[in-house]
Amino acid sequence: MGFFDFLKRKKKDPDSELRELLDGYELPSFPAAVVKTLEMLRDLDAPLNEISRNIEADPGMHVSVLKAVNSAAHGLTRKVGNIKHAITLLGRARLESIILPIAVRNAVPDSKMACLDHRIFWQTSAKRACIARAIARHLDPRVQMESFTAGLLQDMAIPVLIHVKDMDYCVTIESWNVDNEIRLHELERQNFGFDHQVIGALMAEKWCFPDYLLEAILHHHSAWDNSDVTTAVRAVSHLRYPVDGVGEKEREHILEVIKDVLNTDHESAMMILEQADEEAQEFAQVFV
Repeated sequence: MGFFDFLKRKKKDPDSELRELLDGYELPSFPAAVVKTLEMLRDLDAPLNEISRNIEADPGMHVSVLKAVNSAAHGLTRKVGNIKHAITLLGRARLESIILPIAVRNAVPDSKMACLDHRIFWQTSAKRACIARAIARHLDPRVQMESFTAGLLQDMAIPVLIHVKDMDYCVTIESWNVDNEIRLHELERQNFGFDHQVIGALMAEKWCFPDYLLEAILHHHSAWDNSDVTTAVRAVSHLRYPVDGVGEKEREHILEVIKDVLNTDHESAMMILEQADEEAQEFAQVFV
């Protein structure tokens, strides 16, 4: 299934399409508490007290949300001790962008494969998120949070693909990691007939993601519009999963991407990358 097939298709059940593409794999639904919380955050008439009580009633979500909110990635000047205070400081949209990744992390399988351990996956995803937000901050500060969330979740289909395709997918991702001229989505299409962008978009559709986020996941390796969100998300799609012997080379590559996208010098790009690294290291602990 290609990009245009996805966009032009009649409305179908994403569950059935995922089962067809992924050898019968059943993607879990979000827990009822998460679904209810997201619905309330999107309902401007829902009282903050009810939203906070709903989050606090789920111990796992409560702890994870506070941990994420208080990480350096969200830049609060002092620690937040309760959910209502977090909503007041961050707003509904930003809190939704925190809860969605936590729900995704709990729904996708952990990869124990040598080609991509789940810790490395989420650490890299956190780094993408922080770099995307830094790029957006320079392009248009209004889209920082959207860029952050889209950068974090753009590859959310990969743990599922590793789980389903096993060593076949490991061969694919290892080939991508060692050849800078190869694009992962092109290898996936050659080997499987679809790519992680399409699978991720179907996952996003099942989980009722906002439209901007579904589109960002579906197109993060292609230029589908000229918005600052998409510029930031495409830029961080160049970031690969670290393997032995390529760490410094990869760092130089992403520095060049930052310099090119922001039309800035090496020193400024290095400052952006170092700050993003620091934020990502702490934020990644929410997921690993």
